[in-house]
Amino acid sequence: MLTLIFEFTQSFKETDINNISDNHTVAFLSASEFEEYHNKLGISDSDYKKYMQKGKSFRSETEVHHSYIYGTIRTTEPDINSKNEALISFCFKKKLILLIETAGHSDKAREYFIQSVHRFSEKKYSPEQFIAVFIDTFIRNDGAELESIEFGINNIEDRIINEAQYKNFNEEMLSYKRKLLRLRNYYEQFIDIGEVLAGNESGIFQNTVYFRNFIRKAERLCDDVNLLRDGLVQLRDTYQSHLDQKLNNTMKLFTVITAFFSPLTLIAGWYGMNFKYMPELNWRYGYAFVIALSIASVIGCLIIFKRKKMI
Repeated sequence: MLTLIFEFTQSFKETDINNISDNHTVAFLSASEFEEYHNKLGISDSDYKKYMQKGKSFRSETEVHHSYIYGTIRTTEPDINSKNEALISFCFKKKLILLIETAGHSDKAREYFIQSVHRFSEKKYSPEQFIAVFIDTFIRNDGAELESIEFGINNIEDRIINEAQYKNFNEEMLSYKRKLLRLRNYYEQFIDIGEVLAGNESGIFQNTVYFRNFIRKAERLCDDVNLLRDGLVQLRDTYQSHLDQKLNNTMKLFTVITAFFSPLTLIAGWYGMNFKYMPELNWRYGYAFVIALSIASVIGCLIIFKRKKMI
């Protein structure tokens, strides 16, 4: 991976690790490049080891020191089928914006970095704005992706209502649940980072309004994810109601069938006792009488169930 280092004088100009001056510098390095060049960037060996141990989760691990801010950004994608993740470490000083691809591989992060560099000219460059623009690129188009997830959830609901049997419901629900959980932690991570940067405890920034704007955007996305998670709960309730309705219909059918056969069972049991003085046993029309009685009981049950609207 090639090192990306740009120096700002009158405009951004690409440079190399051996020619870094006192001008504002932004750099994007791989983990191996950071290991090789961290001393030239003013990072001590002890700080280097500490930096490379970070980033085990989405939760913010941003640290504020008297002259710099260090932290990590764990990236993911809102696409429900995507499992691509990477870990980007950052170190912000007064005249240095350093980004390190610590784990995984993210071509998008490098692409966002280059886009951020090309976006600025001499008149509108500021370190705070560059940082805000760079981290904003990770979530800039996530609103449309979250909308796609919402449509996917609505599609599941339509399938529950319209299809007689939905075999893959639990698998799809679990997939959406896991993705939304990661997205919630993902956006909360950006909120935490934005709040630390906006706090500016180290005093390395002059204008933190860009960070506040970014925080509001990340909060809106996090709220959207929470709404989608609530939608999943409602969807599960809908699915359970659908199953309960199917079960009730099945039990209703069995109840009707049982009711139809109950009189017949009673008649069969009654005349199956074979007592000696049962008059119908020697009656010439006894057999026909039992048949007619059975038919009459079935017709009677049918009329009753029709009136009760049970069939």
